[in-house]
Amino acid sequence: MPHASPFNITSSLPTDVGHIPISAGIDFGPLLLAAGEGSGARLDPTSVEVVDLTDGATIPHHLAEDFAHGDRGCVEFVIRNPTHVHYELRFAAVRPGGARPHVAPTARVPMVGLGDLLRYNAAELRPITMFCFRLVDLDGDGRSDLAGTWNYYHRPGEPRSGVVCYPGLRSGAPAMLFGDQVRLRYREPGSDTLYDFPGTYVDADFGDLIGDGRPDLAFAEWNTGRVEFFRNSGQVDGGGWPIWERGHEIQVEEERVESMSLVDLDGDGVLDLLFNGRWIRNTNPDGWPFEAADPVDLGAGERVACLDVTGDGRLDAVCLVERESSITEHPDSSEAWPGNDVFWHTRLPGDTPGFGPALPVTGLPPSAHRFATARHGDRTGLLVQHGIWQEITFFEIHTDEDGAAIATTAGLRAEAANPPMTFSDQSWPCPCDWNGDGVTDLLIGGGYGWPRTVRNTGTNDEPSFAAPQLILSDGKPIRPLRDEILPPARHWHNMGYPYPSFVDWDGDGRPDLMLPNETNRIFWYRNTGTREQPVFGARQQLIVDGYPDDDEKRATVGQRALDKDLPNHPYPFDDTSPFFWRCGACFADFTGDGFVDMITHDEQRKLTLFAQYIDDAGIRQLRKDRRLRLVDGREIDDGIVGRDRHWTESFRAVDWNGDGRLDLIYNTAGSGHIYLLANVGSVTEPVFDLPRQFLLYGKPFTPFTIHGPNAWPCDLNGDGRPDLIGCVEWSVYPFFAHAALEMDRHPDWELGPVTGVHT
Repeated sequence: MPHASPFNITSSLPTDVGHIPISAGIDFGPLLLAAGEGSGARLDPTSVEVVDLTDGATIPHHLAEDFAHGDRGCVEFVIRNPTHVHYELRFAAVRPGGARPHVAPTARVPMVGLGDLLRYNAAELRPITMFCFRLVDLDGDGRSDLAGTWNYYHRPGEPRSGVVCYPGLRSGAPAMLFGDQVRLRYREPGSDTLYDFPGTYVDADFGDLIGDGRPDLAFAEWNTGRVEFFRNSGQVDGGGWPIWERGHEIQVEEERVESMSLVDLDGDGVLDLLFNGRWIRNTNPDGWPFEAADPVDLGAGERVACLDVTGDGRLDAVCLVERESSITEHPDSSEAWPGNDVFWHTRLPGDTPGFGPALPVTGLPPSAHRFATARHGDRTGLLVQHGIWQEITFFEIHTDEDGAAIATTAGLRAEAANPPMTFSDQSWPCPCDWNGDGVTDLLIGGGYGWPRTVRNTGTNDEPSFAAPQLILSDGKPIRPLRDEILPPARHWHNMGYPYPSFVDWDGDGRPDLMLPNETNRIFWYRNTGTREQPVFGARQQLIVDGYPDDDEKRATVGQRALDKDLPNHPYPFDDTSPFFWRCGACFADFTGDGFVDMITHDEQRKLTLFAQYIDDAGIRQLRKDRRLRLVDGREIDDGIVGRDRHWTESFRAVDWNGDGRLDLIYNTAGSGHIYLLANVGSVTEPVFDLPRQFLLYGKPFTPFTIHGPNAWPCDLNGDGRPDLIGCVEWSVYPFFAHAALEMDRHPDWELGPVTGVHT
């Protein structure tokens, strides 16, 4: 029987800040007891509903990740009408002996605005990804979960990185379908306190080291020189996920973790460790604790997985060999970079593992990045991450009659119904109407150079996002990279990092594509198509009066950027360019003359207005107009917010307070803080107020990224007020509603007595 509890807003709600997000921490345990369910009952998280008692409507809601671990967490929804203050929470119990279902996204998840992540909200299944990955049944339901690690940040307020999994929702063919990401936790011996696994770049693998049929855990954080082992305690948390307990550790020489797996390589029934291509035999016949023999180099490189390729019952070695950085058109072009060639080494006869020469494996995507041995149903093969780290697909590997190794797939890609959008490395967002249909789409960048569009096939009230698409210039994908912009130097940081904007730069009525990027040169692409169907011509460089540029100057600065002894490496000071490196610029009319201007850091890291004008010959030109100042007279630079060094920041233009003057959103890396610089000058002579750090209901919500957030202001929830969409390292997109950024505190609320549901 479903139960209900009144949920009433008890504080006055403002009427001038737009839609108001609610995040209510609810402990359903006492509510279930009050409903007479008994001490053994648990919440069925799929049963929760929020009903507006004013009009009887069921309100879309979201359950925060805490409900993956138990019956207590935040129920999140949006109040669209501030006069509606009476709601009802409806819920049901899982009785003792019943299986508590995992939290799974609904067909449409609301955009609440408290740092919740933008989702596709599309009917089609979408890919999910992670940093390292395995297929393993962690919760004992007979379905393989996708488990491994996340890299850097996820939703604001969550710990960084860590060991995570996506719960399996369907077993066997034809699909690999998973639920929402869940963080996995451990405890110290003798303690009941649960901890998230620490670190930023971390790897993990799962295997039964003890021999009790439960998956134990090997864990390594980069640059620590050790691998830690955690035993499966046999106990689970409130969501049915294993609780691991810290055991012991072994020392390893390498700083980076290129590959790590638990595998019985010598067939003695005990799991060994394969670490960066070195076999570390476990000499303990009981398996636990892990007793490490001296490492043995298998001769197959650092990124190795072991798999029976030939079908003879013995494990062969499969390895990834990274290609040198290059400028390839498509993520899966032949010889694509980033990407790897894949080889295999047949197992040689003998008791001690040895392997033959490298032979190619064909059939895998050229963009293969990482892989892991996996079993899906009754099939054994490789999980392969590809497509700029955005997809994970299962491949079987077999040999033909000539002994060649061939990879095949039946389209088994790791997918979820309506997951958060995840678009690879540092894909900074620009909400815009790409095709002139009045609906807000997304234009995104990408660390490896490719800007892309993410079309909204829904509405502004109910967005539904398609898969990202590359953007073409003269028929070829646009991809700015450092080595291509500043040749002939080959730099260790050959990245793109475009900060895209979509604005009518040349005044012809069609928005153009503007691309500040990794370098201190800024480019743009004229829209030669229509408002409804953008088409882009050849790349053009923004040239500022007094700063001519040529191949020699670009080659010189490209070479200087290799010198690690120069200040601010790899972004050296360069007086030949008016712009600084790796900054997101904003484009708008700041002088009131009808021309789009640009604001960004100049070569001395001072915020500067670059203004367009018409010269005597009637040609548009760009001049360095003036450095911008605060109301107290200070020039705007990193010092106004106490930063001691410059590194990847951005500015966005918006009339935040509706007074008709363009303000600035100032994003800072390192801290991840976001500031409002309100224009207290005029439309034609902007002067900015002292920086105001954005808070969420009066509380800090940063840092939630080190490299971002490059948040963009835009009305994303249809309430007529600008919101913010941010971005983290691996490009999930936290959404912050205007109301939560402007109100000093979360609305007060209270629960009423539990009753049955009356219909």
